[in-house]
Amino acid sequence: MKREFLFFLIIAQVFLYQSLEGVIFYAEQEIESDKILMPVRVSVPPKIDGSLDDEVWQSPPLAKEFISYFPLYGEVLAQKTVVWLAYDSKNLYFAFKCYDTEPDKIKTSITKRDNMFSDDWVGLSLDSMGNKQSAYDLCVNSNGIQGDNMRSAVGGEDVSPDFVWYSAGELTDEGYQAEISIPLKSIRFKSGQEVKMGILFWRRISRLGISGSWADIKPGYGLFNMQASVIYRDLKSPLNLELLPSFTYGRNDTRENPDSWGKTETFNDIGMGIKYGITSSVTADLTLNPDFSQVESDAFQVEVNRRYPIFYTEKRPFFMEGVDILYFALIPHGNMFTAVHTRRIVDPNWGAKLTGTLGKTSFGILAAGDQWPGLAWDGEVNPFEGKTAHFTIARGKYSLGGENYIGGLYSGREFAGGYNRVVGGDVMYRFLKNHHTSISLM
Repeated sequence: MKREFLFFLIIAQVFLYQSLEGVIFYAEQEIESDKILMPVRVSVPPKIDGSLDDEVWQSPPLAKEFISYFPLYGEVLAQKTVVWLAYDSKNLYFAFKCYDTEPDKIKTSITKRDNMFSDDWVGLSLDSMGNKQSAYDLCVNSNGIQGDNMRSAVGGEDVSPDFVWYSAGELTDEGYQAEISIPLKSIRFKSGQEVKMGILFWRRISRLGISGSWADIKPGYGLFNMQASVIYRDLKSPLNLELLPSFTYGRNDTRENPDSWGKTETFNDIGMGIKYGITSSVTADLTLNPDFSQVESDAFQVEVNRRYPIFYTEKRPFFMEGVDILYFALIPHGNMFTAVHTRRIVDPNWGAKLTGTLGKTSFGILAAGDQWPGLAWDGEVNPFEGKTAHFTIARGKYSLGGENYIGGLYSGREFAGGYNRVVGGDVMYRFLKNHHTSISLM
């Protein structure tokens, strides 16, 4: 009875959304009407060195007032920020000039990636698909140290992805300046003669404890609904083909006594990973016997007196492609971190994945074989030795306009004659300008 009631709620919400559609989109169009940017196409790319002496940066910049969104909304940022946009057939380019009347008080550091958010920084949020469902957040401090995350209308910010992009920064007598170059191979978008993306620019002034943006982020409206529009003319995705071969060799020598060595054991392994962009917005991944030894180590976590299992974020390249599609509507800051935890696939001997966007539909399909449950145990007999666990994950989302969507999820695992299968659905929408509702069922 409980499930039937929840399904009724979902259907009722979709019906309510349709009845409010005119209100929702009227407000959205009103917000975006004067926020359309047209970047300049360049034949000579700028040098990403933090110095804004390239010819392309001599044109008039975007000089808008940045409005605070943290800790309070609505104040004009005390220090001026100007932005330039450009592109060519390989990259998107951005330049920032961050004026500061007290440049000696700018906080900066040389630190590891994603560890610069306590500094002064500037950056952008790019909805490259233009569907108001996900965006790349790319930020730099005045030394060009990068911080990035994947933002989703469903799951908020995910700092685990690390994208390939380039940046540089430089302190000046007037403040600081920064340059960013985003390879088109690093983002997913729909090729065409007129490619529309969503964009928003950020700036953080650390000593004042204030963060601001343009376009301004009105409370309750949703970040994606507040983005400006940027239009790129004749933008085509370059060939997206990656090969990641691996060869591992190991040797283990056992000492029989202090004076001599005993038996020597050697092992070797060969693997291959392939990524191919079928279209500019659909990507296929295949991996055979992958070696993830190049992935950064997990940070240590205390296991004592924990009521819930330890959660480690995903860092393996095969599983990171299209990770935003798998985000599912969950209780914010709840005990369930994610509906799909691919780290449960511990030691895959093969994997295949197809992710992308077609029209208003985003989808992801993943299948993998995990040999870890069938590995030999030390000192014991594994009754399932040599057997492989098979995983199948499928996710689909249909955009209802703005940040609104309806989606479905399937996750299944089969091993040694047993199985576990879960089906779920979720709905999220905003109505009456600043009201937000989401429902999920599994």
